[in-house]
Amino acid sequence: MHETVATVVENRDLGSGVHLLRLRNREVCAEQRAGRFVMLGVGETVEGNPPAPMLRRPFSIQRVEGDVFDVLYRVVGVGTTCMAAMKRGRVVEVLGPLGNAFTPPAPGEQAILLGGGVGIPPMVAMADALSANNADWKAFLGVSSTADAGCFVGFDDRPSWDSRVHRATMDGSLGFHGHVVQAWLADREANPSVTKKRVYACGPMVMLRAVAKVAASLNIPAEVSVETMMGCGIGICMGCVIENKRFTEGSVEDRSTMSPYDRWLMACTKGPVFDAQGIVLDDGGLLH
Repeated sequence: MHETVATVVENRDLGSGVHLLRLRNREVCAEQRAGRFVMLGVGETVEGNPPAPMLRRPFSIQRVEGDVFDVLYRVVGVGTTCMAAMKRGRVVEVLGPLGNAFTPPAPGEQAILLGGGVGIPPMVAMADALSANNADWKAFLGVSSTADAGCFVGFDDRPSWDSRVHRATMDGSLGFHGHVVQAWLADREANPSVTKKRVYACGPMVMLRAVAKVAASLNIPAEVSVETMMGCGIGICMGCVIENKRFTEGSVEDRSTMSPYDRWLMACTKGPVFDAQGIVLDDGGLLH
């Protein structure tokens, strides 16, 4: 982990409020692993808007190329509005990389990557890592409509992946008509395989709940990267807690031996990647 600064290389508008921010910092790139994230300073106040927030914002690292790392974000509030105004050459405060990483698939396992909206970036990082190790994988990516197709940028930039990547839209305007879990199950039915699977997912909580439910029913190991409120990124503010299922579903005796630090797992230090069956996937959202 480094408390440092990075220089804006590019801040590309992909449409519908989605942006790709490219930042240069060699130290952060050297320590990145698929699933980890950074806390970014959001820049200066934009004229006509409320003052820029003091707290940094959490974003998954989408891709590392040399000494440049990519962050995908959507403009939804004051913080991300400030970010959208960043120009090439701007110096940005960075804390990271933070959190844990996805567990690599075991030999003989096929990785199934499920990404929804701005939850797609960790799947880009995982696809990069899997491809670098010649691992077997498929990706299923979902957005609301073609208006949000900018979220696919990390996969669109790799034409050699086209046969592995399946896109879905809720309105049917692109690819599979339906949500990303339905797209995966439809492909699974159409292309049955005896190959062992391991699922990796990031997206809205409603999507992660569906992933956890389906993975449990199919007896497939699954890891999810959660998006939750986060103030500091290092376990001090305790604003990003996720409830441990061992407490909610364990015995009375089991619960009696647990402290609040056992019941509540901080996504910034214990995650953001968790076993899908080990946590309560309650509603939450990024602090924007």
